[in-house]
Amino acid sequence: MAEQKRPDVARARLRWRTDAVAGVGGIAPKRLIFIDECGVQTNMARLYGRSRWGQRAYSTVPFGHRKRLTVLGALGTDGLIASMSVEVATNGTIFAAFLEQVLLPELRRRKPDAVLVMDNLRPHKTAEVRAVLDRSGFPYRYLPQYSPDLDPMEPAWAKVKSELRRVGARTVDALQEAIGPALGSITPRDAVGFFRHCGYICPD
Repeated sequence: MAEQKRPDVARARLRWRTDAVAGVGGIAPKRLIFIDECGVQTNMARLYGRSRWGQRAYSTVPFGHRKRLTVLGALGTDGLIASMSVEVATNGTIFAAFLEQVLLPELRRRKPDAVLVMDNLRPHKTAEVRAVLDRSGFPYRYLPQYSPDLDPMEPAWAKVKSELRRVGARTVDALQEAIGPALGSITPRDAVGFFRHCGYICPD
């Protein structure tokens, strides 16, 4: 995106890629936990289809009426660490609840040396969220602005959405039911691949 060429953004991205956060120095990629959210809807459908030669491939989707869920997740090099879905858009209170009630207890059990990484979405930076993060005991970082290419959660969400398009859930209950298997489709091998794709050096 064009904003990445802005001098301040370019400098921030260079620092991110060359300092410890990118695995060049003291923070190993296996310690990084990327946190993000995505929206999924009841009108999702396959983007591609097959048909006989010379014939169109047809499908149907709801028009003008759909329901939306927000899925929050956290990804490490060994796969998804935690997730939660809600029927509203993310705000600071919801994000703080995800941290406090879902992610942080799991990290204390499985990854006590984790470093949390988030993008610059406003709900990630509210006073309520910062208070939760500050008392959690876990260090945390924010990605440079305009840098989705540095976030392994982006290709992870792409795989999740591809699975949900294949299922084509048309009710909230069906979508909720489909989210678990879609998230479960992300394997540790996938996770390492996503990290490497975003420039993080992961051991074989």
